[in-house]
Amino acid sequence: MQVETMDAPLLLPSAADCLRFERESFGALHQMLSGVEEGERERVWADIEAVLREYETEDGFVGPCELHVISGAR
Repeated sequence: MQVETMDAPLLLPSAADCLRFERESFGALHQMLSGVEEGERERVWADIEAVLREYETEDGFVGPCELHVISGAR
């Protein structure tokens, strides 16, 4: 078995675009927040966006991500 690790940053125009992508695509986040009261939920999303802003650069949002490509043969 062979494992290759590759950088695969998430590149978007802004942290707000990343938040929109996460809100529309990540069902697991919605499940985690399902126990939070609706009014509080919006505050949590705002907190998430504030943290995502730490990954904004002059070129836009660059979210760190790695892919592990695993291959093998019998």
